[in-house]
Amino acid sequence: MSVSFPVADHYGLNRILLVKLSSLGDIVHALPLLEALRAGLGKQAHIAWAIRGKFAELLEGNPFLDAVYSLEDSSPESILRFGKTLRNQRFDVTLDTQGLLVSGFITRLSGAPLRIGMDANREGNAFFLTHPVVGAKQRIHMVDKLMGFCNAVGIPPLPVAPQIYLVEGEKRTASALLADAKRKGPVIGCIVGASTPEKTYPATQWVEVARQLANQGAQVVLLGGTKEAEAAAEITAQSKGAITVNLVGKTPVRTLASTLALCDIIVGGDSGPTHLAVSVGTPVVGLYGVTDPVRTGPQWGSAISLVLDYAEKDAPPETRRPRHSSLTDALSRIPSKAVSDAAMELLRRASVEKAS
Repeated sequence: MSVSFPVADHYGLNRILLVKLSSLGDIVHALPLLEALRAGLGKQAHIAWAIRGKFAELLEGNPFLDAVYSLEDSSPESILRFGKTLRNQRFDVTLDTQGLLVSGFITRLSGAPLRIGMDANREGNAFFLTHPVVGAKQRIHMVDKLMGFCNAVGIPPLPVAPQIYLVEGEKRTASALLADAKRKGPVIGCIVGASTPEKTYPATQWVEVARQLANQGAQVVLLGGTKEAEAAAEITAQSKGAITVNLVGKTPVRTLASTLALCDIIVGGDSGPTHLAVSVGTPVVGLYGVTDPVRTGPQWGSAISLVLDYAEKDAPPETRRPRHSSLTDALSRIPSKAVSDAAMELLRRASVEKAS
């Protein structure tokens, strides 16, 4: 379905609900859309966000939001109660930026007369929409796809800027965590985990990366969630002093955001923390091979970035599907020296850019 005019022309745009329930990376990718909505619709518009409770912390203090509604669990009872809460807010338009069954159901339950979503949706999502018109089939970055919602409501997209509110929240705590590293030299944060094993760089190769970076004067900081704690401990032990500090499992999401912002360079695979680093304006080296970097790479941010992809021959990026990886060894194909060289090259470029 397509339209030649903004579908919101015939509706009020006073009260808007954005639905993006999860996950960390997906929510981060939607933040530029929120900023564009506020800029285009003005201060008088009431903009709210529907999100899963475990991710609501990400939106605390966002200057472009008026309200946040948290879904605590996926039980039918919770969803119905959640829908009733949303319906009582009398939204004019709901934007389903997720394109899945639950997000579509919540979009419908919101009661908004105008329900806009994407034209490439799954799990019967289109059934709940009045206008599945936002282009999602083309091979472009997810952030650019989401900006298509701007066209649907008749406002211009904005250039992506760092999400400063994420940086400020735990800046003092992050500064203390990195104090020793920052005193000694440039800080390179390594995000050691990802949502699936296929998207995770091997621990043995992280050890080599850490040694190579440390030999060049870089301060290596390990970052990630609690499920990567065992791998991070192994990397730290085997690297024999190359790791300046291991923060894996020690930084809640807002502390992580502030910590990422204080690093000079971040290295990581296609993961939520890597996307979070992009959103706060830190240069990123992206490690790819399972997913398509054109669609989910780090190039969407305001800072410079590099992508390493050594699986292009056997798994052309445009054919990749993240939930059905064709190469289980895709990331292990990236040599450790290529990773450390890319990090140091990006550090050099960032230094030149900062000096100019």
